Amino acid sequence: MAVDLDCEELASEELIASLREVELPTLGHFLEDGFCTPRMVPINEGPQMVGPARTLDLREPDALAVNRALHALRPGDVLVIRVASGLHAPVGAVTAAAAIAQGAAGIVVDGPVTDAAALRNVQDRLPVFATGLIARTTKRTGSLGDDVLDCEVEIDGVTVRPGDLVLGDRQGVLVLPPTGPGNEVLQAALASDWGEPALLARIAAGEDLRELLPG
Repeated sequence: MAVDLDCEELASEELIASLREVELPTLGHFLEDGFCTPRMVPINEGPQMVGPARTLDLREPDALAVNRALHALRPGDVLVIRVASGLHAPVGAVTAAAAIAQGAAGIVVDGPVTDAAALRNVQDRLPVFATGLIARTTKRTGSLGDDVLDCEVEIDGVTVRPGDLVLGDRQGVLVLPPTGPGNEVLQAALASDWGEPALLARIAAGEDLRELLPG
């Protein structure tokens, strides 16, 4: 069932800005759930991705459904696509260009994408994550209705609901509720990242590891 995002509790700009400052592996010290597996990899090397999910359940390789999902994107959204067959690429050069034109923060595909060189060319504007590459793409079948848009989907074992926060960097993808990881976890993660350069410097200087890294 499609979700009316106007009725959802959406993440604040302040929360999104704070999450852009946190390394995903740092959140991995505090959280256990919401992480995609190593199957989900960055196709290009864009900036850290953070934004609310707009979802597409691509039950069949229908390119027109992908176009409708692109039409619905708002600035800052992350387009999340589940490819049922895992054998067709819904994202390539044109799709990426359209997502950039809509102001999207990134794309996550539980399935393959195509046009790898073109996606690398726009990596500074659109991070893209997927399970691999393929030359077989979606078709203009018109077989899917609007019920596949803005619905709950499962990507790489993680449930994504419209409005959930989707984060991505070179280490992978993390899905959080719209309220984020909780203020206590967020502040602890920020403090850990802020303190890491000094810790690395002390290790490099030869200080006693038993003092620096409790056992």
